[in-house]
Amino acid sequence: VEEYKDFASRKSDLERTELQKDKTGVFTGCYAKNPANGDAIPIWVADYVLASYGTGAIMAVPAHDTRDNEFALKYNIPIKWVVKNEANSSDDAKQVYPGLGIIENSSSSETGLDINQLSSKEAGLKVIEWAERTGNGKKK
Repeated sequence: VEEYKDFASRKSDLERTELQKDKTGVFTGCYAKNPANGDAIPIWVADYVLASYGTGAIMAVPAHDTRDNEFALKYNIPIKWVVKNEANSSDDAKQVYPGLGIIENSSSSETGLDINQLSSKEAGLKVIEWAERTGNGKKK
């Protein structure tokens, strides 16, 4: 990871934007726990996430973001669909869907979060309520 950080730090922001064809990264060997469902999420360091995006860690969503999808395909990171496009229910790994739809694969009896079959907007509100109730987050 330290070698990769040194390598990536020598790239300009232009080299690291979505215009860059070859996204690079390295697996840290660590995992985060998704508080909503308990799943282990692999932690990677990547060069295509820019500091101007925000601070701290971000969670990639390869089924619903083009750049994250390209990175996941390159490094064989599992892709899980959580928003179903009503017009197209394809599970093709290269078929990115960034829009609104119906939520799937997003419930856990262990955590008490059940948002499957809700609209994206409705599910977002329920997740905020759940996060506040369980101490996992606050609405801002």
